[in-house]
Amino acid sequence: MVTYDYIISGLGCAGLSLIYYLLDSPLRDKKILLIDNSSKIENDRTWCYWAEKPLKIHPKNTPLIFWDSISISKSKEAVIADLENLKYYHIKSSDFYSEVIEKIKKFPNVSFIKDSVEKIESITGKPVEVMTSKFGVFKSDFLFNSISFSPSLNNSSVLKQSFVGWKVSCKNDCFDPSAVSLMHFVTDQESKTDFFYVLPYSKKEALIEYTLYTKSGVEISEMEKKLSEYIENELGESEYEISFKESGSIPMTTFEAPLHRETNIINLGTLAGCSKPSTGYTFYDIQKHCMSIVSELRKTGTVSSRKWNRKPRFRFYDNIILNIAVKWPTALPDIFRQMFSNNQANLVLKFLHEETSFWEEIGLLSRLKFSIFLKSLLNYERH
Repeated sequence: MVTYDYIISGLGCAGLSLIYYLLDSPLRDKKILLIDNSSKIENDRTWCYWAEKPLKIHPKNTPLIFWDSISISKSKEAVIADLENLKYYHIKSSDFYSEVIEKIKKFPNVSFIKDSVEKIESITGKPVEVMTSKFGVFKSDFLFNSISFSPSLNNSSVLKQSFVGWKVSCKNDCFDPSAVSLMHFVTDQESKTDFFYVLPYSKKEALIEYTLYTKSGVEISEMEKKLSEYIENELGESEYEISFKESGSIPMTTFEAPLHRETNIINLGTLAGCSKPSTGYTFYDIQKHCMSIVSELRKTGTVSSRKWNRKPRFRFYDNIILNIAVKWPTALPDIFRQMFSNNQANLVLKFLHEETSFWEEIGLLSRLKFSIFLKSLLNYERH
């Protein structure tokens, strides 16, 4: 049975981010095994984040795509916000996979197997055992895992952000390429929260996503129907080509996935709580979590940050919003519109990255209408 220093199971954004930072550190010579059931060559995701400049891990061999403004719309009424010192960056997953994998190939001490993880076992004081379906069992001092073996984040009691996206090329000019449409609320939101997200690459080309907050399963075909209706009714376009499709479901919850009993099994990504409960944004927090893991390993040889440690007050803020989304979804469009119309956009985005001070948060929240938040507080439930 082969023993490694580190095993990383699951090579999505989190797994590949961790190996990227490991190989950029004094730990680069450790014996490492990577396990995923995919070759990671397909473009299957779109990631976005905001920052003053591109993150170190941002792909460098492809053109940099970013926007300086964002908009929040309710029907035809839009709040457009200048990001000032920030930019809203876009990453195509295939570009990210390609560059990290090319980096990995330079290190013969890093092995990759295309396989599924069937089971994880560990006994205190002993290496972790990872059982795969085809290649057998591997041992490691540490396992970094982003594969969920528990239904806790996928059950029907947890609100989920389900989305379907198309990259479309239209015959006519349909888009404003100067601003990302973070949320375009088209329906009345009486019984649900749903909106459209538009990343405009040019006047004729954009990625359009239909997003629905739901506790139950949804049919891809029904969500795609919403996309086609949006393109026809809101954009007034009947002739377009679809060059890329994506779909997914992100848990929107302040409940955490259970940690493994043994401290040498560390969660990554959404499993580690890196998905922001109230928005679903994940990429930026994954980077912070992975860098903190590598920093701890360098300094102490172990890892105490087995999950992303969100500050309690931000967990509380998120849950207030989730409570509103579940009970009074009709209030959400105005909350997000007020947040950006009554505050500087870069402060709001700093708040959503959980990097504001308490006094900055007091100032930001004081500019919003209190009634719905008070209602949520008086009828408070954890989601």
